Order: sequence, then structure tokens, then C-alpha cells
Amino acid sequence: MIKFTAQKKIVPAVLFIVVAFLNTGCGEGENEVIASGRLYKQIAIVEPTPTPTPVTMMVEESVPIEVATPEPTPKVILVDSPYGENVERWRSDVRGALAEYGLSDEEDRFMRVMWCESRGDPDAVNAESGASGLMQHIPQYWVDRARSAGFQGASPFDPIANIYASVWLLDVGGWSHWECK
Repeated sequence: MIKFTAQKKIVPAVLFIVVAFLNTGCGEGENEVIASGRLYKQIAIVEPTPTPTPVTMMVEESVPIEVATPEPTPKVILVDSPYGENVERWRSDVRGALAEYGLSDEEDRFMRVMWCESRGDPDAVNAESGASGLMQHIPQYWVDRARSAGFQGASPFDPIANIYASVWLLDVGGWSHWECK
């Protein structure tokens, strides 16, 4: 009878250990996700947001109740984008410029063209045409484009001026100015 009781206590303990091991992912990295058949590493970036102050509410009996404020949720960014970190570092600037011109729906295409034109290098120069910067503006057109976008006197190697001149050009002439589409 003693052996039966010992086995009765050991079996659930062993099952618990096996189940706990299987639930840990069998050694896989905890910051990895498989999406669309590709393995992505996740990094959590907590964007600074103003912390709201607790709200005091009055109930029927006039007793103040303090409501807890939620903590900011980390924003998960897929580092392994199809365009790479060098292009992705300009996404927020591109998003802002496109929004100013009412062209937010062109964001992904803009990023794709930037990748094709310069791989996100603001100092890129085409040896044949002299096209320069993130979106590869041809020198003879740059001065007028920069002025029209509000960046008179800016260099095509200024990434923000290059982005805004490109968005202005997109707004007035569409994608016809770029070979990469």
C-alpha cells in the first residue's frame, strides 16, 4: 500500500513538469514570431506617452472612487521589414509628409520606391545621371522642386527636404517621375 501511494503522488508531479516544459516553447526564443512563413524578431519599444492622471468619480453616496490608469502598451515593430532598417528609419518622416499632402495611402509604395532608388541612403548618387538623395532627384530639377516644397536652398542630400520634395512631386505629377514603382 505504501508503494501505491508513492506512485500516486509522483505521477501527477512528473506530468506537471512535462506539461510545464512543453508550454515553455521547447527552448525557442521568446521574442520571435512566425508570420507569413517568415521568422521575425520582435523588439518592444515603449513610445513615451503622457500618463493620464487618475480620475476621481463620485457615486450616489458621494464617496470618491479612484480609477486606475492603464500603463502604456509597448509598440511591437518588425525589424525585419522587406525594406530593411536603413529605409525604415525614414518611415515616420515619410508618413508625416504624405499626411500633409493628403497622400497617406501611398506610404508603402513610397517606401518601396525609396528602397529601389537609394536603399535609404540620403547620400546616394547615380554616377550616370547625377540623381541624388533618398528619392534620386536629377540635379537640373532639384532647385525648383525643393522651392515648391518649401525647402528653398536645401541640398538634395538633406533627407527631410528630399522626402518633402518627393511628396510634393508625387502630389502634382504622380509616380511618373520614378522608374522604380
